[in-house]
Amino acid sequence: MTTEEEAVGATSRRDLPFAIGGLVLAAIIILVGNTNLDPGENGGTGPAIITAVICLVLAAALFLFVVPRARNTDRTALILGVAAVLSIAVFWSGVTPVLAAAAVAVARRAPAPGRAALAGQILGVLATLVALVGTVVG
Repeated sequence: MTTEEEAVGATSRRDLPFAIGGLVLAAIIILVGNTNLDPGENGGTGPAIITAVICLVLAAALFLFVVPRARNTDRTALILGVAAVLSIAVFWSGVTPVLAAAAVAVARRAPAPGRAALAGQILGVLATLVALVGTVVG
């Protein structure tokens, strides 16, 4: 096995801060979005638990399978960044920062990230900012 083949598929400790950061931001979105609700509003403890579990499962899938096995890091980072932007439609679910964190983690694995990887990172970070602002303001 070559060094490159060993690197693909290996779970790296350097990905852990991204996974944790994405989950922390997801938790903030979930908690803010499901507490201090007016009567009749959607949300509460049940929906918070469900969306938290969804974010945990998504993070596990991304950081255990997708991020370590990404061969075309530019394309994978761009796809994850676009997915983060699209997930703004369901920003209250908390998945946006998880997807964005995975996009950044994949792009950082590239020996020489290209424009697509950079675009994926930027899209993911901007989508996360929009989701956070939408949660706090909305």
